[in-house]
Amino acid sequence: MADFRRLFYAFAVVALLAGLSIPAAAQAPFVCNTNAATPFVVRAEGYAELVGDLTLNCTGGTPTSAGQAVPQVQVQIILNTNITSKLLANPFNEALLIIDEPNAPGPNNNRPILNCGNAGAPDTSISGPGVCAIISNGNPQQTYDGTPNGYNGGVCDGAGGRPAANTYGCGRPNVFQGRTGTAQNPNQANIVVFSGVPLDPPGTGTSRTLRITNVRADAEFLGIASTFTQTQIQMNLTVQGSQTLQINNPQQIVALVQRGLIMGTSASGAGSQRTRLDFVQCNTENGRLFNAANNFAFGATSFGGALGGGANGGAGNANTNTPTVRFIEGFNTAFKPKNIAHVLANGVLATLGGGYVYNGTTAYPTDLNQNVPGAIYNTESGFEFFSNAASPTPNPPAGIGTTAVTANTTFLNSTAQNAAVNTGIIGAGVASQGTRLALNFSNIPNGSQIFVPPVVFLYRQGTTYCNTSTVLVTTYCSGNGPGAATGVMVLTATDANGAGAFTPVTTTANLQQVSVTGGAGLAVYEVLFSDPSSLEQVDVPVVVSFVANLTANAPAGLPVTGVTAQVAGGFAPFYNPSNTVRSPSSTLPVPRFIPGATPLNLFLISKCACDLLFPFVSSNGGFDTGIAIANTSLDPGAAFGFVSTGPQQGTVQFFYYGVGANGAAPPAAQTSANVPAGQVLTYVLSTGGGGIGTGPNGLDNRAAGFQGYIIAQAGFQYCHGFMYFSALGAGPTSNGISVGYLGIVLDNSPILPRTLQAAENQAH
Repeated sequence: MADFRRLFYAFAVVALLAGLSIPAAAQAPFVCNTNAATPFVVRAEGYAELVGDLTLNCTGGTPTSAGQAVPQVQVQIILNTNITSKLLANPFNEALLIIDEPNAPGPNNNRPILNCGNAGAPDTSISGPGVCAIISNGNPQQTYDGTPNGYNGGVCDGAGGRPAANTYGCGRPNVFQGRTGTAQNPNQANIVVFSGVPLDPPGTGTSRTLRITNVRADAEFLGIASTFTQTQIQMNLTVQGSQTLQINNPQQIVALVQRGLIMGTSASGAGSQRTRLDFVQCNTENGRLFNAANNFAFGATSFGGALGGGANGGAGNANTNTPTVRFIEGFNTAFKPKNIAHVLANGVLATLGGGYVYNGTTAYPTDLNQNVPGAIYNTESGFEFFSNAASPTPNPPAGIGTTAVTANTTFLNSTAQNAAVNTGIIGAGVASQGTRLALNFSNIPNGSQIFVPPVVFLYRQGTTYCNTSTVLVTTYCSGNGPGAATGVMVLTATDANGAGAFTPVTTTANLQQVSVTGGAGLAVYEVLFSDPSSLEQVDVPVVVSFVANLTANAPAGLPVTGVTAQVAGGFAPFYNPSNTVRSPSSTLPVPRFIPGATPLNLFLISKCACDLLFPFVSSNGGFDTGIAIANTSLDPGAAFGFVSTGPQQGTVQFFYYGVGANGAAPPAAQTSANVPAGQVLTYVLSTGGGGIGTGPNGLDNRAAGFQGYIIAQAGFQYCHGFMYFSALGAGPTSNGISVGYLGIVLDNSPILPRTLQAAENQAH
C-alpha cells in the first residue's frame, strides 16, 4: 500500500511538470529571417551608392498585452565599407527602418505611413528625438498601422491610464530614422543605429516585416575584384532589447561592385580607329565659331564646310571630322535620372510592356514621391516622401509596380508636433542630381576654342545611331529600331567639381563654348532619361575652332615638344579620395564619385611648318649658291585622288651654321616675305636677290661670304627645296662647276626624327 502511494505521488509530480511545460512548448520563439532579395549592382567609382534593401520577416514570440508598452529594441547595421547615407541633422541620416510594409502592394496597401516624430507620433520622451513608444491594443496585426493618436481601438484621451492626445506613447508610427555611428564612437561611419524601436512579437497567427532602406555605401573603397570574383557589399544586422530575439542569417549581400563607366576617344566618332585628331596651325578651323557673338546650329553635316568661312575667320577648312568622346555604360543601370518624375516626363510606357521608352523631350520636373517600399525605381533617389500632394498616379506608376497602393499617407516630417526638434527626415532619399558625366579638358592650346552640343542622346551599345553614320548623336532619332535614341543627357552649369543644381546651359540646339582657363575646361551633362533594360553609350563631339594667325603664333604652335589636348571622362560630381568624401555628409552631394580616369588624347594642333636642310652652301672663294623653295600645298584636289589639308601660306626663316665672310661668325637668321600656296621662293646668297612669284622675296645679302649649311623652316607643311651651286655670277650655261641637289626634309624621319612636325616627307 505504501509503495502504491509513493508511486501515485510520483505520477502526480510528473503530471504537474508535464502540465507546466505544455504552454512553453506551444509558444514559438521570436525569430526573424533576413533577406536581401537581389543585390543591387553599384558603381565602383561611387562614394555614395544606394545599396539594396534588407528585410526581416519575423514570427513567433508573445504579443504585447493590451494597454502595455511594446518592448523597445536597438537595431544596428554594419557594412564592410563606410555608410555614406546623407546626414540630415547629425547624427540622424536618411536611412530608414520601415515596419510592416505600409503603403506597399499586398495586404497592407491601405496602411498609411507615419514616421516617429510626426504629428500623432510624438518623440518627446527623455530618450530624445527619433524614439517613440507604442501602447499595444492587443492585436499584433494592428500595432504598426500608422494611425495618428490611435490607442486600443480608440483614441488617446488621457483617461483610464491612456496617454493624452499628441503625447509620448500615442500613435502607431511605422517609420524610424537611423543615426550614424555609436555612442562609443560617433564617427564610426560603417554603422547605423535605429534606437528605441518598438518591436511587438507577432505571435503565431501573423508575421512582422522590417525593411531597412536608403542605405548608401562607399563602393570605391572596396574596388573591383579580379576576373573570376565579384566584390560584395555586405550588411550585418543585430537587434538588442528586453526580449529574446533570434536572427537567422544576419549577414547579407546587399550590393555587387562593378565598373560603371568606360570611355574612349576617336577622331571621327564611332567607326574611327584613330584616337586623336590632328589640326595644323596655319589652317583656320571652324572660323565662324571663333569669338562669334552667336553660336551656330549643330547640324548633321561636317563642321568645317558649314562653319569655316565668313567674316569671323576667313575661308576655313572643310574638315569633316571632329574629336569625339564616348561614354560607355558599364552595366544596365549605371546611368540613372534623378527621380521617377523624370522618367514619366521624358518617357512613355511601352505598348508591349518592358517599361518606359524615351519620347524625345528634355523636361526636368519637380520630384515625385518614391514612397512605395520595395518598388525599384531605377533612379538616383531612394525612398523619398516629402509631400502629400506629389505622389504619382497610379502609385507606383505603371511599369514600376504591378499593384497600385491606396493608403492615405502623411509625408515624412519631424517638426509637425514639435517645431524645435528637426531630424531632417523630410529630406530622406532625395538625390542631389541624376547621373552626371563630366569631360575634364586639359592642355587646350592658347588661341583655340572648344565647343560641345547642349543635348546628346544615348543609344544601345553595338548599334549605329539611327542606322547611319551620317547622323550625329546630337540629333534626336525616334523609333524602336536598334539605333534609335534610348535616352538623353543635357549640358548643365556646375561648380568646379560638377556639383550644383541642374541649370541647363541653353534650350537651343546651338553649340556651347567650353570655358577654358590655363588650358583647362569642364563640361558636365546630366542624364534625364535612360533605359534600365539596355546597355547604353553616348558620343559627345568636341568641335575645335581657331583662326590662323601665324604672325601672332595663334593658335599656339608646338615647335619643340608636342602637347596634345586631352580629356578625362568620368562621373560627376567628382572629388579626390579623402576621409571627408568617404564619410556621411550633410553638405556633399549624393551620389558623388572619384575623378575620371587617366586622360586620353583628344586633338593636336601642330605648328604649321616644314623643315629643310641644305647640307652645304657657299658664297665665297668664287662660288655662289642659289636656293629655291616651293610651297606645293596646291594640288589638283580630291576629285583627282589628292588628300591634303588645303592651301597654306607662310614665311620661310633661314638659319645659318658655319663661317661668315672673312672668318666672321655666321649671319643672323632672316625671314622671307609670305609665300602663297602654289608659289616658289628663290634666293641667291651673295646678293639676297630672287623673288616670290612676281614679287620680292624680302631677303637681303647678309649671307654674302658665308660657307656652311642652312636649315630653312617654312610656315607651311608642303615645302620642297632645291640648291644650285655654281661659280660666282655664273649662269646655268656658263663654264665651270655647277651642281644641284634636293633639300633634305627633316620632318617625320622614321629613324632619326629631327622635329615633331607633320610634313610631306619626300625625295630624301
